Amino acid sequence: MEPQDRHQFLNFSGLVLGGLALIALGLGWAVGIDPLSNWSWNWRAIAWGIVGTIPLFALFATVFYLPFPAFQTIRKFLSTELAPSLALLTWYDLILLALLTGVSEELLFRGLLEPWMSSARFPESGRVGSSLLFGLAHLVTPAYGLITFVAGLYLSWLMTWVDPPNLLVPIVTHTVYDYGGFLIIIWLHRRQQTA
Repeated sequence: MEPQDRHQFLNFSGLVLGGLALIALGLGWAVGIDPLSNWSWNWRAIAWGIVGTIPLFALFATVFYLPFPAFQTIRKFLSTELAPSLALLTWYDLILLALLTGVSEELLFRGLLEPWMSSARFPESGRVGSSLLFGLAHLVTPAYGLITFVAGLYLSWLMTWVDPPNLLVPIVTHTVYDYGGFLIIIWLHRRQQTA
């Protein structure tokens, strides 16, 4: 994929993320699990989803500002592989990309895989298993995979922290975090280009 082609990047992202959402819904139908069963639209869930981004942004800042070699590898990946493509996008492209990512990944990992992997004997198996798969899906570096595993556990906890559990909370958290992260990555990339 050519990083200088905005349309190609958006089309590829849309196909992958839309495919994840369709896989979640299709697999859910096949195994008798509705990925949207814990979905409820309400302003309280949206507010908690926005507040839920604070620890994730603190983690993001830690990765960007601590001089550990594993974090430097993540920063290098983000600046060389992701930033050039993100920098081509408009603000509304970024919102769409963040929304598609938040909805599709949360449908798959928290909406489908977590209940599917849970058992009556080991109720936490779904949370840990789906978060492990979430980390593996983001395994661009070992450290990034570990960070996204922890983020997956956190997003899972957010969903069940509200009563009743609501998938909208981690969707909002994931979406807002991704949008903010995209903006920061682009800002750092442009600052680096002009330095």
